[in-house]
Amino acid sequence: MGGAEIELQRAMILSIHTGQRYGDLVRLRWSDYDGITIRLKQSKGQKRVSIKCTPTLKRMLDETGRECPFILTRDGSTPWHTAKDDKALAKAWKERMKIAGFYPTGWDNLTIEEKREHLRFNDLRGTAVTLLSEAGATIPQICAITGHSLQSATRILEKYMSMTEALSNAAIHLFQNATETAFANRLQTTQPARTLRTGKIQKYQWNRWWTQSDSNARPSDS
Repeated sequence: MGGAEIELQRAMILSIHTGQRYGDLVRLRWSDYDGITIRLKQSKGQKRVSIKCTPTLKRMLDETGRECPFILTRDGSTPWHTAKDDKALAKAWKERMKIAGFYPTGWDNLTIEEKREHLRFNDLRGTAVTLLSEAGATIPQICAITGHSLQSATRILEKYMSMTEALSNAAIHLFQNATETAFANRLQTTQPARTLRTGKIQKYQWNRWWTQSDSNARPSDS
């Protein structure tokens, strides 16, 4: 983000905050955005999804010029895709990744299998899924945004998501704020009643010693 062109910065924000596929992102129109929500029919599976914009995404969209019917453009007025080629954004992204040091020296000499081990623009969709999960979203909630099937979303989480501290913290946040766990959050330790005995006669009760009429001092622990 620090060194990328503004057009690539916009693409990254839009991708992470919507979790949509590359092909749908480059074809996303301003008419799909009503100022609050983005609504689209995905090209794969023809699923309709609605994504309420986060404040960050809304600010980015509202500050972007609308000289082109499409939200993402390469120079403010030209879309990233044509009828024959929609890979221009992916290529520009790859070049920026090289400059930023995400790709190794000698990239062009790597095999296809070796190149696939490194991150590409398409991986931002998986990033969106993992971030939503770390924020506490359930898999059905994630699927409502990204359009994944339950099985696909689960596979993505199994592939990309490690057991991070952020995920743990999100789980505890839910635990301590859910109505269903209120009883557990009310639990507090109390000093158990202990008694001191002389023979068979009970003389003091540990947590009540101060109520004894003849007790001028706290009883010993013996």
